[in-house]
Amino acid sequence: MDAVLGAGGVLYNPRGEVLLLRDLRGYWVFPKGHLDPGESLEEAALREVEEETGIRGKILASLGVTQYTNPQGIHREIHWFLMEGEGTPRLEEGMSGVGFFDPQEARSMLSFPTDVELLDRSEALRSS
Repeated sequence: MDAVLGAGGVLYNPRGEVLLLRDLRGYWVFPKGHLDPGESLEEAALREVEEETGIRGKILASLGVTQYTNPQGIHREIHWFLMEGEGTPRLEEGMSGVGFFDPQEARSMLSFPTDVELLDRSEALRSS
């Protein structure tokens, strides 16, 4: 299996709402991305959020790693970050929706258990 290293994150706006993307299959997820040569994980996470949504952010904390194998048998590793950011989300090619949502609403919209776990971890980190 080929290992694929990525970077992604849970991004909040100043009102405490969380940013979600809806892909073309209708799944609501957090931004995920890839590392460009010479980039740190933090730089990649911030770049991907800005490229995918137009939101400029800053890293607040690391949320650890999600490892999984996709249906094609490729092992993936995503490093997650808690971020805060400002701006108006825009729809990027390859997405059917984007927006900030109240964390409770976002939790019910998320399509994958790992994303729900990451939101729960980020909420606990923000409230401590």
